[in-house]
Amino acid sequence: MTTEVDTLSIDTQPNSIANVEVRRLQIGCWIALIAIAAAMAWFTRYELEPDSMSYLDLARAVAAGNPGAAIHTYWSPGYPILISLFFWALRPEAYWEFPLVHFVNLLIFTATLACFQMFWGEALQWHRKSTETRNSEIPDSAFWALGYAVFGIASLNVITVGLVGPDLLVSAFCSLAGWSALSFRRSPSVGHSVLLGMVLALGYYAKAPFFPIGFVFLLCACLWRPISRRTIFFAGTALLTFLLVCAPFVISLSLTTGRLTFGDSARLNQAFYINGVQFFRHWQGGPPGSGTPIHPTRKLNDFPEIYEFTAQNMGTYPPWFDPTYWNAGITPHLNVKRQAVIFVRNLALVGQIILESGAQLVCVLIILALLCNYRSRWIEGLRRLWFIWAPGVIALAMFALVHVEPRFLGGWLILLFAGAICACSLSPDPGTFRAVWCIGAATLITTGAALILQASREAVGIDHAAGRSSQDASIAIGLLNSGLHPGDAVALIGDGTGAYWAHLARLHIVAEIPAGSASRPGHPALDFWESSVEKQQRVLRILEQTGASAVVTGSQLSFEGSVPSIVPSPWKRIDGTYAYVYFFHASP
Repeated sequence: MTTEVDTLSIDTQPNSIANVEVRRLQIGCWIALIAIAAAMAWFTRYELEPDSMSYLDLARAVAAGNPGAAIHTYWSPGYPILISLFFWALRPEAYWEFPLVHFVNLLIFTATLACFQMFWGEALQWHRKSTETRNSEIPDSAFWALGYAVFGIASLNVITVGLVGPDLLVSAFCSLAGWSALSFRRSPSVGHSVLLGMVLALGYYAKAPFFPIGFVFLLCACLWRPISRRTIFFAGTALLTFLLVCAPFVISLSLTTGRLTFGDSARLNQAFYINGVQFFRHWQGGPPGSGTPIHPTRKLNDFPEIYEFTAQNMGTYPPWFDPTYWNAGITPHLNVKRQAVIFVRNLALVGQIILESGAQLVCVLIILALLCNYRSRWIEGLRRLWFIWAPGVIALAMFALVHVEPRFLGGWLILLFAGAICACSLSPDPGTFRAVWCIGAATLITTGAALILQASREAVGIDHAAGRSSQDASIAIGLLNSGLHPGDAVALIGDGTGAYWAHLARLHIVAEIPAGSASRPGHPALDFWESSVEKQQRVLRILEQTGASAVVTGSQLSFEGSVPSIVPSPWKRIDGTYAYVYFFHASP
């Protein structure tokens, strides 16, 4: 017996020694994760995506003293308001605006890690409570090692700190909501009720999908037997807090649209991805049954296609600054067959994302399930701990109904893996505990190695090479030095969602000849360059009539494939960039 006890060194060591080991593990993982995140943020410091420019336009408007700009039916206010604080305090120049935003992302990542720490600690308490004996628990060090591996993959691989958008912030609220729901369920009180409602409401301000999922968290926190008047009171307090904090934003959006809504992103995505409406810009009507445009962008020419969209207070690129305005009149409708096909396809995509990003975690879960003391006990543990993983599963299913991108999934995958790991009840023998400890260590090491490799690829420019280029800042400064001024109107040949240079120069795009994209056939930008000189001059005259001071084309990021190898005079290349500019009047 003595020999057997001695071999259980991981679990039978004094608590103080075990706590020191766990604390060292936690400190080491914090340092490693933040260091990897900082490296990734630096090597992708100039990287943006189409949604990013809209969020930064909103942040700029709020920083300039227009807080009402954050009330938007498509973009959630939490992330741009946070960015606006740094814009207001530091007023970055063109070369430093995007790096500053990535620094803020690094701060958000650190806060997300802190929220995860709270959630995973609470999940560990529920894991201990769900196992029958102390000897059937996953060792604390292995439990935390698995947790940091899950967090690293979800936050640095699935979402990434290079992504300028609210998804890391949403991940923070996923963990915070999980922690507050589990804390409430373990020790219900008025304080925990108010805290739960507040956290869920703030998650909604971070991104609209948190509003429906908020009710799922409330059910997970409050639904247990026996149901008593005390339980109903606490649940009602949490629900009332949630609704009261959400109410100002919901009322503002509803007054703006003239109908009850908590956000229109899901409504438009239903039309785009299920009903086959031309997305994301320049909807002129169709297909049948999808409604009639109320105020679409104005089509000025058929070949090449030219669209004009002069609008006040709509940021750098109006069609994507306010998609709900330009797509007003869309009437999403249910298409059961199409919905079912998309749902199955998106579920497969979710599985693919999980396997590509966290294959080692899936393998670990399978091994842990096999090591359980009776195989059915893992299934039983999942049933008992449904309130941990249910919000994640329902959120993934909700996204799968319409559209899935990896960045949507990170925070919810943490909840899903937490429930699966907490459900494990090990066989109480020395070999199992030693094996689980080794599995946890190996998972953490391989995850760290994968993340370091990813950061290294970004460092040498194999992945996200564009994130290291200050091309957009150079274009912005070059345009301003050529005679344009902040606030001037410009036209472009290419894709306006990637015209980050226009945001940095504070220019307003009022017309475009769009580049080709996967969502629309043809390539009007190439149609322009392949036209005769006479037709090009006629097109330029049309663009001049929109009020644009110049036409810009050829940015490496915004207009890839949109410009020929030789651009004739009087087009001028902007020094040190891939962009060309055509002034309608002689520049200084």
